[in-house]
Amino acid sequence: MTGLNEPRAVVNTCVAIMLEIAAIDSHASFGFIGAASESEDEANTKRFRFYKRLMATYFSKAEFRHFGDTEKSTYILIRHKELAEHPTLIEDIEQGFKATFDYFD
Repeated sequence: MTGLNEPRAVVNTCVAIMLEIAAIDSHASFGFIGAASESEDEANTKRFRFYKRLMATYFSKAEFRHFGDTEKSTYILIRHKELAEHPTLIEDIEQGFKATFDYFD
């Protein structure tokens, strides 16, 4: 999409933005879908595996709870304190994914 055929600059920019948001907003949590390429199934995509490694590198498990769903190639980072205050947060996010994306049913 960028014409660069090199995703690292775009991905690094996204991670930098996420880190900045996390530093500014103590309530911030994050989620993404590792979209399938044309030749891939939606389960455990190459993008999902790559993003998952990045999240483990840049976002501490001491501060964030990491949820990965290989079947749907989705990943959610939720701050432990937000999860403690909102125990149904994961289910709420999953419902949001289902309402937004057809293949989550």
